Amino acid sequence: MMVSSARAAVSGVINVVRDTISRSGTNVKDVCTAINKCSSNKAQRYVLCSVDSIFDGLNLDPEPSSEGSGDKKVLARVLCKLPRAVYMPRTPDITRPGPDLGSILDHELNSWDSSDTTLQDYAVIVQELGDTAEFVSEHSLDSFFGPLRPSAISLLERYKHELLQESKRGDLKKLTHATQLLQVMKLHSMDTDELVEHITGIIQKTPMILKQCNISTLETIAKMKLPSELRDKFDDYLRMSTTRYMGFKEWSEYFWMVARNSDNRNTIDCFLHSYKILARNMRREGGDDLDTVKSISCASIMNVVHGITTLKNRLRTSDVVYKDSMGLLESIWPLIEERKQQFQNSEFIDIAECYFENHRVVNPQMRHGSRNCLDVLMNEFVRRADQFLLRDWVSAFEVLDCARDAMVINVMQKPTNYYIKVTAVQTAWIEDLANELKGMPLEEIAENIYSLSLPQCSNLCKHLVAAGCYDDPISAALERRCLAILTDLKYHNTRHVMDFYFVQLQMVLPQQSALKTALENNKPLREMLVQMSCNSLLRLLRLAHHCNPADSRLLLHKLAEKIEANVLKLTPQQCVTVLRYASRLKDCNLTNAVIAVATPPLLSSDESHKGFCKMLDLSKFALAMPKSDFADTTPAGILNQLIVDRAPVHVHHLGLQHLDILLQNLNRAGGYPSELMESVLGHAMEIDLSSVTSTQLSSMLQALSNLGIRHEYLLERLEDAILMSLIDEDGSVAAEVLTSAATALAHLGLKTARLNELFEHILASSPVAIAKWDYSSLSLPVRVGLLHAIALFGTVNEHLETTFSALVEECGSATRKVGDAVSFVTLDGEAYRKLYDTYISLLVAGSGSSGSKLVKSDFLLEHLPCYHWFRYQDNLQSEFKASPHYTQLKSALRQLGLEDADSRITEAYFTHMVLDSPDCTSVLGSPKILYCIPAKDELRWWTPKGDSTHNSTINRIESYKHAMGQSSRVIDHLQRSGWTVLPIFLREWDTLSADKRLHHLSKVLKLNKERLEH
Repeated sequence: MMVSSARAAVSGVINVVRDTISRSGTNVKDVCTAINKCSSNKAQRYVLCSVDSIFDGLNLDPEPSSEGSGDKKVLARVLCKLPRAVYMPRTPDITRPGPDLGSILDHELNSWDSSDTTLQDYAVIVQELGDTAEFVSEHSLDSFFGPLRPSAISLLERYKHELLQESKRGDLKKLTHATQLLQVMKLHSMDTDELVEHITGIIQKTPMILKQCNISTLETIAKMKLPSELRDKFDDYLRMSTTRYMGFKEWSEYFWMVARNSDNRNTIDCFLHSYKILARNMRREGGDDLDTVKSISCASIMNVVHGITTLKNRLRTSDVVYKDSMGLLESIWPLIEERKQQFQNSEFIDIAECYFENHRVVNPQMRHGSRNCLDVLMNEFVRRADQFLLRDWVSAFEVLDCARDAMVINVMQKPTNYYIKVTAVQTAWIEDLANELKGMPLEEIAENIYSLSLPQCSNLCKHLVAAGCYDDPISAALERRCLAILTDLKYHNTRHVMDFYFVQLQMVLPQQSALKTALENNKPLREMLVQMSCNSLLRLLRLAHHCNPADSRLLLHKLAEKIEANVLKLTPQQCVTVLRYASRLKDCNLTNAVIAVATPPLLSSDESHKGFCKMLDLSKFALAMPKSDFADTTPAGILNQLIVDRAPVHVHHLGLQHLDILLQNLNRAGGYPSELMESVLGHAMEIDLSSVTSTQLSSMLQALSNLGIRHEYLLERLEDAILMSLIDEDGSVAAEVLTSAATALAHLGLKTARLNELFEHILASSPVAIAKWDYSSLSLPVRVGLLHAIALFGTVNEHLETTFSALVEECGSATRKVGDAVSFVTLDGEAYRKLYDTYISLLVAGSGSSGSKLVKSDFLLEHLPCYHWFRYQDNLQSEFKASPHYTQLKSALRQLGLEDADSRITEAYFTHMVLDSPDCTSVLGSPKILYCIPAKDELRWWTPKGDSTHNSTINRIESYKHAMGQSSRVIDHLQRSGWTVLPIFLREWDTLSADKRLHHLSKVLKLNKERLEH
């Protein structure tokens, strides 16, 4: 976005309209000419309707003299284009700047002579009133104006009376006038029973008259509640219309009418399929067909876009008609792309919204695929930046919100990736616009913001808060504008159509906001959410990560209630969306509620393999729940068991991403059949890894590590694929992937040559095969994690000591500068533990000698790293002493005469039982340590490289137990310190009875049989 262009766009149109009005002078006729000129442009008409200051200083005669009745009718027609003239003020005390155009309109309409007024004269005024009402509704300007003026109401009543008494005109003329009047009177909530009866009578008398009606008449008839027999005839006529030749303009008008008003699916489907014939005729070679394609107007294309948008809102995504409408959206893209610069701004924004919102399912028939569709639209946004009003920018931000995670071409003109996320562009544009508004004079800021309707103000607040730009003077002007609307609507007395936008304001505004307090005092958020529809609650869900936690929990609780009560029916895509927010906000109740309604349809899916993959996708959110909330009887636990039970049938149809999720489910289930694991490993060896991302590969590696599966061929295959995928990866992403991969391999005790070589080059600051690698540009937490992973992996040399020493010095320097309290912002407790753990690795490996900087580092040995390390060891000891394993071990040792044994923190590590008292050593002969190995640190599957074939999946570790991970590392370090360490495998221990545990412990301690009997 060009920052300088934003201001010109935001205020430019306002200045153009102000100049046009001010140059018109004081003559009513000249002013009406200026109003008529401005009304021909949608942007300028919007300014006429919403910015009262453009009329400031304009003085007109409230009762102008006109030369004749023709002039009176022209003035009345033009004034009917202006809402401030057509509608009363919302409250009597409102005084608008400028002349009272409403009084002038009253004078003109009241001066009409009925004897000199024809039905056509009435029809012209009614047409203008209808256009004005639809414009106000389309732009959500209802809160600016009150009811229709009495003079206009009187004119409509006179028109209705004369129309019902008319006997000279034919039925077609009467039907045309009656439907036009009916539409306008219904828009203004006037009594229309006589008109409906009159129209119904004409159609019943002559059903064939429908063939002669224009599209406006047909649309009004389509909206009426007709008798069932007449409705069937009307639908038959619409379907038969698709069998005759229609040009694109006529077809688009019919399609827009049917999409809005028809409840007959066959009728809608007929029009969707008829486009194929129309498109084929337009593609024929020769003749005038090429000219026909070129002559298609933007208005006709907009009819199609609006029709598709309406169908999308009316139909479920699984509906066949919905899918056909998406096909139509794809088909018309070439027409849109060719004319993209000809659409008005509001029309272009509607087009962009349609394609952005459906970017996951639409694949336009173009040379470059669906991504190019979004790229073209994004570039057009940039081109139009100097034409947008403030309300256009708000609408544009809403459009970008529809596809926040989509990738688009980088229009930021910054040295970043060629493609970036839509949300990055959206945030940058919001920031630029906020800066432009802040640079304006206060009067200009108020003028722009007061031109916004309530929905636009609410949405602008939402986007400014999300981008961190909600500051004075913009926030003050927005809140004053919303408070004024709140007062005008008498909001505390009514359940208003704008409730959604008031709730949105309550959720996003800061706690100290005066507007938030006023809204809460009028209607508390809890009460408002009860009144919200299910779709509104789903829309509000997008705000959950921008509002305070209490409001988020309230919203999620209300959603869970509606889902559990079977009131809210979710589509598969909505299920995933809700689960994503529930997982982010750690709402387990909502997660279980959604899984409960989303899983049953997948069990009976006709495409069982796809259904199983969708079950795996749902389980990702269940796996994010704590184990304490993952009981076997909860929907999440049941889904986990279903996946484990059904996995053998579907394993060979899964890609690597779903295999990864399956392994995570097996880990959460606590066990797996050997046959299933052999199938998983065998299939993983055959999957093509060339198109898999580095993040997915490292996640798979981590899943194998968590399960204790050391299939050396598969692990090295994944490692090779990871290193290949990192060649063009961003440096920070590469660091995180390398950290994850090294930690996973270290957990399994596998040190591979290629990764070790890469780490040696990184530590020595030598060139590596990662194009964007720059160690010095990585953030402090990322560097701490990377060096810790390298140390765990086993690449411990003098380069690691040098690099680590510099990192420790940097952390110490940062702490001394900002103080201990602030340093937690950069590094958390886990990062400090990693620093101390890396130091231990260097000491054990022989580095960190007495002359080293490390042993002299006060920060490392006496400050936060040391504190967090030993605090963590204390926590481990406290957790162990509160566990049943501690009680069981103490009891068994007491029976063996070793009651002095107890848990202790040695020089660096917490140990479960230390037996070094005189009584213990007299029995055991020397000090010993009992170290408990949890199931997560037990190697459960080992397929070495020495097996005969590379794809062998045979488990070679079934006959003996082997420690791995942190337990293996601690045991090794304790043994190097001179301790004799005896392992107790807790998975085996938990299966033994009390007597067998005693026998097992004596066997581990190598006590003689006499001692055991004693």
